[in-house]
Amino acid sequence: MDDPIRAARTLVGELFPDALAAILGGSTAHGKGTPTSDLDIVVVLDGPAEMRAESLLWRSWPVEVFVHTYESALAFMKRDRERGTATLAFMCGRGVILLDRDGSAARLRSTAERIIGDGRPAASPADLDRLRYTVTDLRDDLTGIPDGEESADELLAIAAALLNDTAALLFAALPHWGGGGKWLPRRLREAAPELAEPLLAGYRTLVRGGPREPFAQAVGAVLDHCGGPLWAGFTRTPDARMRAELGLAD
Repeated sequence: MDDPIRAARTLVGELFPDALAAILGGSTAHGKGTPTSDLDIVVVLDGPAEMRAESLLWRSWPVEVFVHTYESALAFMKRDRERGTATLAFMCGRGVILLDRDGSAARLRSTAERIIGDGRPAASPADLDRLRYTVTDLRDDLTGIPDGEESADELLAIAAALLNDTAALLFAALPHWGGGGKWLPRRLREAAPELAEPLLAGYRTLVRGGPREPFAQAVGAVLDHCGGPLWAGFTRTPDARMRAELGLAD
């Protein structure tokens, strides 16, 4: 394949000739892409523009284009920050600027770097309790499910959910920027390598057919680091968003 930066710059020129700015983010921006990695490109248009994420195949390159105005990009970075992921901020702050006609790419990078540097907002005690409860409950499922061919698929499903939720708990408790997919183990190792390595090793052992105990013990270590297991006595109440969706008065 062509050089990803050159390919991304050519794509922007062909498909978005009026773009004010464009930034290539993700693994391909730093030479860490795989044969199936896509080009993650943030494109800034002059408003009003239709804000969208678009998947396409361009000259054999899989591409994800995130189309924004300058204002919508700022709004999305704020939303991502509140969710603890900073996805767009990492793309803009750590990506490669492909085009910057009006200085908006440089301004977005400056804002993104500030968001990343300030760190993830602290989670509320209620959010941490909810995550502790979920992880505790899933770990009980993991350790309690019987051995056997009939439950093997259930065990793997529980383990996958438990890895994701344990990571979410740790990211929220530290706090540290989270991530999904391939970014989950990367961010885990950045956040707390002493907890991440046993957790990831235990998960690998389990999915390869080995015992579940190392994974359960590693999950327990994360729980202990984040306030301990929580199940008995935990009460769940709908938050403001759920109450609004259900049409319940505050």
